[in-house]
Amino acid sequence: MPSRQVPVLSRRDVTDAAIGLIERDGLGALTMRRLAAELGCAPMSLYTHVRSRDDLVDAIVDRLIEQLDLHEVPAETWDSAVRRTLGSYRDLAVRSPAAFELLALAPYDTSPVAPHLANVLTGLEHAGLDAEQARQILGIVDAYASGFLVVWARSRARAAQGADGRGDDGQDAGIASMRHLDMFDEGLDALIAGLDATLVRHA
Repeated sequence: MPSRQVPVLSRRDVTDAAIGLIERDGLGALTMRRLAAELGCAPMSLYTHVRSRDDLVDAIVDRLIEQLDLHEVPAETWDSAVRRTLGSYRDLAVRSPAAFELLALAPYDTSPVAPHLANVLTGLEHAGLDAEQARQILGIVDAYASGFLVVWARSRARAAQGADGRGDDGQDAGIASMRHLDMFDEGLDALIAGLDATLVRHA
């Protein structure tokens, strides 16, 4: 009787399968047992590639940061750097709305997030901000983007589960429109204008 062929996996394979599982079944579905079933392997074999579920989450966050695709020519101005960075966040939320929450809500001092934020800060300084301005502006725009996009992603998931014509949860369409991505871009325009007036030009 032929032996069962065990798939040859890498950490990237495990991470990508985890993201796919989250996008299909939600964050609550992410367990080592479910992921092993997804990959066709024994649960214990996953620990060759990830030390624990927390390490798996870090690997997912690291992979999502890679997918932001921010390795471009440095921006000429700080506001264009902010727009490019937050535009990449928005696009990632559209592609992977369920998994995006793991990145958006990850603590700043975790190993995948800290170097990513340091790179963004460096880009803002190269674009003309001093170190304190860059730190303040990144903190503010990140809080805006994370909050908006997590709510948008959760609202989209609820709508996909079934909603009437009035918007998700039966809310008025005008209220539901506050969660549209067009509103994200409008809010970003207003935020940048306010930051320019209060933290950049004022200084």
